[in-house]
Amino acid sequence: MPELNELGIDDKRNTRARFEQWVKNPKCEANTLSAVLNIKMNEVAKSLGYNPEYGQSPFAITRGLQFEGWLFKDQALVLHSSLVKSGILKEDEKKLADFRLTKNGGPKVKSIDEAIEKSLQLINSLANDKEFIPPSIVAGLTVRIPKGVMLPEATLIIDVALITKLENQYSIKVGEIKVFPDRGGHTDPGEISTARAQAGVYQHALTLTVQALNLTNPPKVDHLGFLVFTWPGSNSPVIRPNEDLTFQSLRAEQGFEKLDGIAAALISKKPEDLTDNYEWITHSKTEYKESCWSFCDLAARCQDLAIDDDRAIILGRDASRILGTVTVMRAIELMEGANPQTEFELSLQAQLQESNWEALNK
Repeated sequence: MPELNELGIDDKRNTRARFEQWVKNPKCEANTLSAVLNIKMNEVAKSLGYNPEYGQSPFAITRGLQFEGWLFKDQALVLHSSLVKSGILKEDEKKLADFRLTKNGGPKVKSIDEAIEKSLQLINSLANDKEFIPPSIVAGLTVRIPKGVMLPEATLIIDVALITKLENQYSIKVGEIKVFPDRGGHTDPGEISTARAQAGVYQHALTLTVQALNLTNPPKVDHLGFLVFTWPGSNSPVIRPNEDLTFQSLRAEQGFEKLDGIAAALISKKPEDLTDNYEWITHSKTEYKESCWSFCDLAARCQDLAIDDDRAIILGRDASRILGTVTVMRAIELMEGANPQTEFELSLQAQLQESNWEALNK
């Protein structure tokens, strides 16, 4: 039987993905519930008769797994070579520990719990075993943040981590692997931002885990991380070393604390007549915006609701900002000369009529 949280939900889904989902639209109650309850929006969309469109393609998932598999093949030969060239590993720092699940290409680890156990053993050995010779590269380092974050605990799988020796302790540096093409100064800023944010979540989670162990000489979690992208048109890795994750880690800390508070409050606020969690999500308030189409399978339904309510957001973010709570039909009436009922409508009418006049005379 899977371990259930206090809301009766299987908590094994990668918490980082749930956290990032919430961050993309924290004002949307339905989106928050989906993240906290660990219910994917594509399933909610199906329950309402919509065809999910966002879900990550099998091709993208397969390519990502193949890229990771190639990086860690033969004791991470390809990745190690790139890390050495980037200056964040030495030539003789080659040892690999692979905690990836067998279903994701790992050699031996068969469950999340086993990956967590091996990861904790490694961290403890770094602090307590003076004879221990640690790996330099760790694939799939897995941590479970103590109770109090994301109900009842958060599980995160770190793509790759590097272990190096300092004077009196070891240091762990986290890395994020993406198949994004690195185009130097022209790399997609959104892709870089996403990768940095995810690495920051890892850095924060690892810091919390080490602190919770109360070790005498704990390893240091480096505030500098690294990103692994690809060369354009190939699967050769590009390393972006020394990424300062201080801000991203702080963002994760504040976000987890806020989301944890929201999650705790949700337990006491669940309507008694909504015994099904899918219904709970579908009956919750939404905050539709253009960016929802980039990540949420419920966007089509929320757009339909916005159209039914004649809300300005259906015309885009800029229109929504200008019109405020004024509906699209009312805005058209004002533009055509209807009598304003408020000072805001009077000001809006002047702007709309002026803009319409300029458009007609171009």
